[in-house]
Amino acid sequence: MLRPLLAAALFAVLAIPVSASGSPIVPQLSANVTATSITLAGADGKRVRVLQPNTYRIVVHDRTAAQNFHLVGPGLNTRTKVAAKTTATWLVHLQVGSYSYRSDQNKRLHGAFVVAGSPPA
Repeated sequence: MLRPLLAAALFAVLAIPVSASGSPIVPQLSANVTATSITLAGADGKRVRVLQPNTYRIVVHDRTAAQNFHLVGPGLNTRTKVAAKTTATWLVHLQVGSYSYRSDQNKRLHGAFVVAGSPPA
């Protein structure tokens, strides 16, 4: 009798990710810029290719004063400054569509991803 009750409680806890305060967890992405590379990765460390529409926290690690991180997509156009090494945290709402990120100083440093599907329930 106790085992089914524990299983149901565990399912309820895992079904809706929330923080300790009861707020929904905001997925986090990590953007990294160096003199020779630019990436956007998920929590698993893998390069982002497809995301669901949602609000995301993007932590940008701009490790060089020679480049910047510039994110463009539907309703979004934000960037770090070129002449500064910085760590910035952006809270962005990504909607369905195509997004690109790049350095404004080096056309070879770029990437893209797509936001598709339905928002999480």
